[in-house]
Amino acid sequence: MGIPFLTRHLYPFAESVVLGENQETPHSQVKSARAVVIDGPSLVYHVSMRLLSRSDHSLQYPDSQPTCDQISCGVMIYLLQLTILGVKIHNICFDGALPAQKRHTRFVRLEKSRRKLELLRSKPLCGFQRSGSPLNIRTINPEIVFQKRTLPAKYYNIPESPFIVPAVFEDLKYRWCRKNIASVVKDVPGLNVASLDDLPWADISVMVPGEADMYCAHLARLTGSAILTNDSDLLLHDLGTFGSVVLLDSVDLFSLPQGPQIRALRLCPALVAHRLGMPNLLPLAYEIKNHPDTGINQLIQRSKCIDESPEYMSGYHLFAEEYKSNPSFDQEVACQSYPQCFDPRVSELFSLYGVWSAQTFQGHPYMYLVVLNEDPTRQCAWVQGKIYRNMGYSALNISYPINERYTFIDEYVRRGGRITTDRISMGDKGWLLMEIQSLCCTLNTVHHHLGIAMASPVYWRMFALFIIYDGQTRLAVPSREHLLRFLTLGYMGKKLEWTDIHLLAQMQSVLYSLRILKQLLGFAGYTDEHTLQTRAILDTLPPLYILMRSIREMSEEFHTECSVSELVNRLLQLMEQTSYNADISTCGTDSHQYANDSAMSTAKINDFRPSLPRKNPSNIYELLSQQ
Repeated sequence: MGIPFLTRHLYPFAESVVLGENQETPHSQVKSARAVVIDGPSLVYHVSMRLLSRSDHSLQYPDSQPTCDQISCGVMIYLLQLTILGVKIHNICFDGALPAQKRHTRFVRLEKSRRKLELLRSKPLCGFQRSGSPLNIRTINPEIVFQKRTLPAKYYNIPESPFIVPAVFEDLKYRWCRKNIASVVKDVPGLNVASLDDLPWADISVMVPGEADMYCAHLARLTGSAILTNDSDLLLHDLGTFGSVVLLDSVDLFSLPQGPQIRALRLCPALVAHRLGMPNLLPLAYEIKNHPDTGINQLIQRSKCIDESPEYMSGYHLFAEEYKSNPSFDQEVACQSYPQCFDPRVSELFSLYGVWSAQTFQGHPYMYLVVLNEDPTRQCAWVQGKIYRNMGYSALNISYPINERYTFIDEYVRRGGRITTDRISMGDKGWLLMEIQSLCCTLNTVHHHLGIAMASPVYWRMFALFIIYDGQTRLAVPSREHLLRFLTLGYMGKKLEWTDIHLLAQMQSVLYSLRILKQLLGFAGYTDEHTLQTRAILDTLPPLYILMRSIREMSEEFHTECSVSELVNRLLQLMEQTSYNADISTCGTDSHQYANDSAMSTAKINDFRPSLPRKNPSNIYELLSQQ
């Protein structure tokens, strides 16, 4: 986000700084920035672009796209290098929810991602060339993530991997301990981890109850630190006399005889405003936003001669309101008590129910689902696993008093060639308990039939395939040979096609929907056997950097498992059995009457027989059948 061209106009007022200790001569004129606050999402996307710019030019999409694991490693190395050079990191802030006025911006970003996919899909290439070694596609070291490099034109329309922000946040909290860091950087010279704490960034990585900008600004004002970000909006917040902004795009790594040095350009909004003869930069930013093609001198003059017309003043006050801190909203207290167990989008849904937002929420709750790496000409992959997301939404909804509950939730998803809302009716206690029992039985059925540990990523891949091909949509099941090739090579035919990409997106949809359910199910407060067992099983879901692996990474998983062929045989056998049972259970039943009587028919199912996924002909979820 940010004001277009604001940074370009202000860069002449920037000063060069060294991040950390300045190891040049004592009389050096270059200043140091020794303490920072980091805009977490901005750093994640910045590292993603740096890695993309270093991709092997022979790689095509999707292999050229940096994975969650690679980006997480890149962010870790970025933070490690800052730490080694003596930079004090106060906090790494992640958005827990965006303010209402930013919802349109998010919608625009989703549309931009959708458009990128559409452009990729429109190319005449009917398949993708697989090149390079399956392993070590992209080396990650400080030079890669710090040194600037122009993005090749062929990668302009490569969309970001959709789960990188929650994956990095999770890894900073739980993955990047001293041992795991050492295993990744053991062959990178100069990265000594001996002095690190066990989880060096776990406590300072925080999900905040709102937009990260406000909290970064608050900490910069409190500590006089520099904010590391690519969001020019941070220049418009009150950072105090000494608070400043270091734009990530200006950061560069230099090799000196005495060791590496990180240099950047720093902007202090209070100092720049003083030099321009203004109380702050808000009037200038408003003029830039409204007159982007006007020269800087004229913009400065216009900023000092405020238009007193009602129309102008109304627009300006609305613009400026976004950057004012709310004195009644104590950021530090809110951050300390805000739950840290959610992904950002789940956190936003949670915040709509609670007292965390400075604004009163009106309307239906909502969930903005990221645009998956899918085939944009086919039905949105988020259709898969929808029932599990609804179970999570309903569990959160039920945890509140009846007068504070909602009837619907709006999901923002791709539908055809646009981003639109899909309104979902949330269920009550009886419905949720019924669906939990069904899911629990299905999880156990797949587990027992395949004979593979639930903690294994391979189990969850196979479970997702079972849901896709034996679930609500009743897709045609691929042949044994095609499934085997997909799991071991990453594609079913002779080369990677959009159908393979879309299947992986559908699998990710099922698995991420289960993750949403995992994060929200506990709020319902149920302690029955099926709910406790389901929660225990969902706790074995792998972390996101594993769960959302690329096609190449997924195929490598199956090379480490014994007898992939046997797993495929067992999966197909299970699908045949459940399909046969489902056909028997619905034989002779009028479909409309069956949908209307779904709750009644479900209640009659024997408890000892595992329930299987449902067809969904009329938006009423049916519990079908039994083994």
